[in-house]
Amino acid sequence: MAKIHGTAGGTRYLLNGTRPIHGKNLTTLKDIIRFLDDYPEILAEAEKVEEKRQDDIILALEERETQLNQQLKDDIEKRTREVYTHILKINDRIDESDSFFMILVYIIWFWGANLVSSYRIHLPFIGAKWSIERFKKHKGKTIAEKPDNIRSAGKNITETQQFLSRNNSLLLNAKEEEEVISVLSTLPDEYQVLSGVNLHFFDPIYWCKRKDKVRYNQIDHIVIGPTGLFLVGTKSWKGSDIEIKTDDLKRQVRLANFTLWCHMKDEYKFYEKNPKIRCAIVSIHGSHPDLKIDKFIDVIALSRICEYITKGENTLSEMSIHKLVHLIPFRETH
Repeated sequence: MAKIHGTAGGTRYLLNGTRPIHGKNLTTLKDIIRFLDDYPEILAEAEKVEEKRQDDIILALEERETQLNQQLKDDIEKRTREVYTHILKINDRIDESDSFFMILVYIIWFWGANLVSSYRIHLPFIGAKWSIERFKKHKGKTIAEKPDNIRSAGKNITETQQFLSRNNSLLLNAKEEEEVISVLSTLPDEYQVLSGVNLHFFDPIYWCKRKDKVRYNQIDHIVIGPTGLFLVGTKSWKGSDIEIKTDDLKRQVRLANFTLWCHMKDEYKFYEKNPKIRCAIVSIHGSHPDLKIDKFIDVIALSRICEYITKGENTLSEMSIHKLVHLIPFRETH
């Protein structure tokens, strides 16, 4: 089987537009399709998991609040015993004193101690009481925000579903691109398939045929093997549509051919020739046999693309194939 490099452009765009689901990124078109098929269950499960998490948080807060209240109660009881033990000792001194003057002093002391007893008991715990009040407010806020947090848990899921729905036509194209990749993967082991090739030019290249400057171009697939270098585009149009839209197709293919040639030319010495680029459009819905929209552009049915690629004479060595694979840029997802 041929070795597959990169990810189809449509698939990569869709993957990069999705959000993590249950903390994990979608990484393949199969993941996207599975997500769409199971969307209601995935959303319900996310909300169920978040609801349980919120309940666990609230239960933990309630348990902590109970602990804090019990600790405060125990500390106040202990402090109360200490304060009233001190007051009782003053009372004992009144009974034990023989001096009228000292008795008067102890009575005043006893009266003052009783007067400020509540203050002395509760003063050390004002900070703790404030902390408990803040904790209660935090718990109340958590309880109030529970419905919003449950809805937010499904935010990534709903946003991903909405994004994919908005790009449904691109999803269909991505499926077709992946179908082409699947077929190309059945080529012999010597072949390499590059998908989602992005060519960027820091200095724009001038396309004299269109009198236009080009900074960027994307190519669906490039196949490299013993029989040559193939630029493969994917179209879901019917054969009749392809014939009607010939001019647009020619422009797309010629631009892809030109940008790929420009990207490669600086890597070959003056005595070397750029590998010849053969251009083919894969018609997903079939095409007329041997349909040509241009002298150098063939339209091939998906079922015949592997035969089309392998039927020619060998023109590239193993070293040349290896060089081209490392020369042409392709990107994986994320």
